[in-house]
Amino acid sequence: MKKEEIISTLVYLVMLVIVIIVGYFIISANSDAILASLGNNSNIIYVFVIVALILGIVLNVLFVEIGHAIGAKIGGYEILSFNVFGLCFYKSLVNDKIKIKVGFKSFDGLAGETRILPSIKKEKHNPAAYIIFPFILILLEFLALYLTFMFISDDSNIAFIKYAMVLIATVGGLFILYDYIPFKLDSTTDGYRYTLLVKKINVEAYNTRLKIEGDILLSKDSKNYPVFEEITDYTADVNLLSIYNYLENKEFDKSYDLLNKIINTTSKISSETIEKAKVWNLYLLLKEDKTEEINKYYESLDESTIKYLKKGDTLLTLRTYALYLNKIEKADSLAEEVGVKYLKCYKNEISLFKEKDKLLFEEDVKLSSNK
Repeated sequence: MKKEEIISTLVYLVMLVIVIIVGYFIISANSDAILASLGNNSNIIYVFVIVALILGIVLNVLFVEIGHAIGAKIGGYEILSFNVFGLCFYKSLVNDKIKIKVGFKSFDGLAGETRILPSIKKEKHNPAAYIIFPFILILLEFLALYLTFMFISDDSNIAFIKYAMVLIATVGGLFILYDYIPFKLDSTTDGYRYTLLVKKINVEAYNTRLKIEGDILLSKDSKNYPVFEEITDYTADVNLLSIYNYLENKEFDKSYDLLNKIINTTSKISSETIEKAKVWNLYLLLKEDKTEEINKYYESLDESTIKYLKKGDTLLTLRTYALYLNKIEKADSLAEEVGVKYLKCYKNEISLFKEKDKLLFEEDVKLSSNK
């Protein structure tokens, strides 16, 4: 079990404990006051809890994304899209003009996402405010809810509002706990992102990736991405994007050089980044049909990388494993099963590079069918 999975489990357990404490020691302990203000209907308290929780989720998701949007503007960024529960307001290039559209889109976050782009009108772009402002807005929400809680008496006809405030504040607290813990969980949290973006090179890499993604969204992809010499998780992430463009021009040597810098770095980077680079390296060997080198390289892979490859929960691992099964194991039926899994993963993928990845997959399938 990886460190991220252990920490994620612990965080979810803490969140569950908080919910139980609030439910038992506050809501249940004051159920008489809540019921009295609701007309003493014992069944309605369940409706009260559900409505309060839904309201808490909606309000806090809005605060988080509005905080991101305000922080982005302060930090020198443009808003590309604002997504809450899948309802997305986004910029699109139509007849060489940027227009605002509305539609349902997938998102990378608990319940929403705000995509940003470094503004050409600003010289400096600092993501700190983008990360911190949701935290500030939720703290202001806590203050407002606390004042409301203290103002309303248990004997009041609106005592249920007092305890609805408690549930809304609890949801906000859970959001903060999850999103601002300074560790990588089952998703990249703002707290973890902030610890990485203290380093100047990571800020540069972060802004570079935002620029690349923004250009893709606005149909202005130059395909000439910067390559960083200093290797960190952020710079490696940006460097790996160039492989898609190298492969279009069959520039394998450039791809191998880029991967070797990541794999052999002496810098402190995550095991996931190393594993990703190694799987990319295996994929390139497969593309070039270097059978002897493939076997030697595969045997040299450590257990965690093999597990990462066979787990098959990313487009990269599924695409690579399907090709390995087809070319080396000659397990065509199993390769087809992995291929089907790839297409399902593709549908759920939110990365803007999913189309480039699918082109590689389709090329692999075509080559396999012609052998």
